[in-house]
Amino acid sequence: MPSAEFRIESLDPARWAESYEVTRVVFGAPVDPAVADAEHSVLSDERVLVAVDPALDGSPIVGSTGSYRFEVTLPGGDTIDAGGVTNVGVLPTHRRRGIFARLMARQHDDLAAEGLALAVLNASEAGIYGRLGYGMASRFRSVRLRPQAPFVGPAPQRRLELLRSADARHVLPSFYEAARRRRPGTLSRSDAWWDMFVGPVRMWKGGGHHEVVLAHPEGDDPGGYAIYTTTSDEADRITVRVREVVATTPDTHAALWRYLLDIDLADVVEAAVPLDDPLLWRLADPRALGVSTERDFLFARVLDAPVALAARRYRTEVDVVLDVADPFRPDGAAAGRFRLEGGPDGASCSPTNAEADLALDVSALGSLLLGGADASVLAAAGRITAARTDRLDGVATAFGASPLPFCATNF
Repeated sequence: MPSAEFRIESLDPARWAESYEVTRVVFGAPVDPAVADAEHSVLSDERVLVAVDPALDGSPIVGSTGSYRFEVTLPGGDTIDAGGVTNVGVLPTHRRRGIFARLMARQHDDLAAEGLALAVLNASEAGIYGRLGYGMASRFRSVRLRPQAPFVGPAPQRRLELLRSADARHVLPSFYEAARRRRPGTLSRSDAWWDMFVGPVRMWKGGGHHEVVLAHPEGDDPGGYAIYTTTSDEADRITVRVREVVATTPDTHAALWRYLLDIDLADVVEAAVPLDDPLLWRLADPRALGVSTERDFLFARVLDAPVALAARRYRTEVDVVLDVADPFRPDGAAAGRFRLEGGPDGASCSPTNAEADLALDVSALGSLLLGGADASVLAAAGRITAARTDRLDGVATAFGASPLPFCATNF
């Protein structure tokens, strides 16, 4: 059946459970009403789109997609409102009929109509979103650490407090807010998100029992926290799994990691960390940290190029004309030729008829936006064409970010 025979429509709230069943089947999740309720607590009905099949009795839901509304931190510390795309799936019985593309096209139109210049997602299959205009925007490392590994120098002495995650609900948001504008790619978290994140239901977005160690504010340092669990296997080997470390200063970062590495009886400490996390360089023996995987996490899709490019700051002064192709939304506000003028204090971007310095597609623009990709490397990979090669190095420097983008929020 051609995709035109299917209807793409907003979710009828009475059909939430049916729409979630698509997500459950597509991602192989267990049947658990508590998990479905936890998902529903953070995903509003009005932010869900579904595909229905009118040829079957009852016009069942056969595909769905949803979105959250986040603030995403950009290089320089400013933020941009974005749609956080989630729960995208089509039932196995209805694949390869164009439903996925139609769902995403409608969702992009809705997000743009909402005034959002950016969409972001975690990709279950990284290869399928590039053709929709999403570019890999952040990566992370999964690391395994040897407990008790010494630092090069002494760790700062800080006042620490241990809480259960449910008991930390009232304090975690303030620590997180103090830190989230310091690293590109960090997402805002609503009250409902925090309730889910430290709630009793364990799911991939959060929840379940965790330990929380707080580093209390000290002087101008607003402090931070680490969330972790300890588990043992059949051989009684104990693993400390770090959910996230939130720190605003190097001292807080060092104090929290010193605590995590010194947990009694632990055999290994596992964590996901930014590519530029200073932890490796704190260790007296760098081989005490091993990288088990390095992979992508956040993908970014620009919906309005002038707004998105003007929202961030740049490491050095830049004046460049970009010719952006957007095959999936050729009439959208991300396609066209734009002049970007920016620097450390801000930027402006507007359409222009001037000769282009660089040509790229919208997925490459998404990779550049958060500062996680080097324009020179993208050019070497054929993702950027430089009409003026003398401008490429300057663009690469200006678009770079320190720290590198990182996102610890699963969505």
